[in-house]
Amino acid sequence: MNAKKLIAGGMAALMLAGGVLCVPVQALAETPQQKADADKDIQPDREKNYSSDPMPVTEMQTEFLQADELENTGALSIKNLQETTSDSYDLAASKWAGSGGDYYFSLLNTAEKKLYLNLKKQADIYLTGTDNFLQTQAVRDGENVTAYILPLISYEGLSVEQMKKVFSSFMFENPQYYFMRNSVIYSENSNMMSVGLYELFADGSVRAGYTRQFAEKLEAWDEQIRMAETVTEKEYLIHKLICEHADYNYSTLTEDPDDPEMSQSCISAVLFSQSTVCAGYAQLFTLLCSRAGITCVTVTSDTHAWNKVRMGSSWYNADCTWNDSRGDDEFLNVTDEQLLAADTEKMEHTASPEWENIVPAATAVFDADAANMPDTAVNTVPPQNVPEEVVLASTEKSALTVSFSPAAECDGYSVQYAVNGAMLSASKAETESTSCVISGLKSGKTYYVRVRAYELGSNGEKLYGAFSKKVKADVL
Repeated sequence: MNAKKLIAGGMAALMLAGGVLCVPVQALAETPQQKADADKDIQPDREKNYSSDPMPVTEMQTEFLQADELENTGALSIKNLQETTSDSYDLAASKWAGSGGDYYFSLLNTAEKKLYLNLKKQADIYLTGTDNFLQTQAVRDGENVTAYILPLISYEGLSVEQMKKVFSSFMFENPQYYFMRNSVIYSENSNMMSVGLYELFADGSVRAGYTRQFAEKLEAWDEQIRMAETVTEKEYLIHKLICEHADYNYSTLTEDPDDPEMSQSCISAVLFSQSTVCAGYAQLFTLLCSRAGITCVTVTSDTHAWNKVRMGSSWYNADCTWNDSRGDDEFLNVTDEQLLAADTEKMEHTASPEWENIVPAATAVFDADAANMPDTAVNTVPPQNVPEEVVLASTEKSALTVSFSPAAECDGYSVQYAVNGAMLSASKAETESTSCVISGLKSGKTYYVRVRAYELGSNGEKLYGAFSKKVKADVL
């Protein structure tokens, strides 16, 4: 997944349009009802087309396009677009937010998690609502064209490389946001970024229709998967459902920056022609496993995408693309060594640099009994460490300064205070630093204070650890 090189002038403008645009394709421009009617005619047990080449290769590239370096881009300047905040949006209340994974999220630091959550909020707003996509204009081949993007999001405090890592983690861990393109436009001058979206879903009411179709298909699969008794049976059924439902699209123009067939999204495997490439297979496998409670991630190289799945606290590789094209399950639940041994000179399963120190190793030889054991390796857990050495000081009237030692591996702290040792009707203040000032207190009163650390969850919830010992102090 290497960034495309910007060539200059008109070519640069063309690259920008390719990075955030999707040219309408007449074959896909159907109403939701027309598409639903057409899908009724597609039989899930249709004859498969197996290629003479059992190892399909797809170019996997994320377009990271720097707006400030582009020339002749007309009105499309990331500085001129308005940032939209979504601080009040409750991801935890969305039925879709939990459809993705949280393994990659759990490996991010606090600032990176905030960017991830902001991306997720903006995408979830579009998935659950009927707002039209944000639009702007760009110059393409000398003509003005419309670009569709997420609202701008700040990545202040992060490097460009960190921003790219967060986007890749979010993009490949949340395939439920089917309208997202594998494309980013960003500005180093303003530390703002946005994600490209497929034009087909720009109209909110039309998108709502596709979302209903998408949900109905997923729920039908979920119902079948729930009938399986063990984790390995669920995983095998997911693999089987995907390979029976989708075909590999050998004719897709994977290098077309417009991606008119939406090959980098699982929507290409679920709806429309039900044909896709490796990214579509991998994203759908991640989605169905995550919805079934199985930890699964998508991994990409420069030429391929596949999955790693955790069962019984061990990781295994799964490559639906290669299996479907071969008509078998040879590459289901295999080790890294087994998978790499099957690679050609294109090194299909050598993960791209952005996954370094992120992708888990798969070294255990598959054993069904071990795989069906409970998975105790929870990804996001409350902090295990308790803040210590809590110190109170009252140097200003009606205020307390609270300071404490840091607790390792946490995203912030909750400071609870009350005028009674039982902490009845206690109030709280939250901070990301190891000190804070609580104001508006009652002068002359004794206040009791205790502190606990929290970890951010992948839906924005806060997972709290244990409280410290209570300390008390009189307020001036």
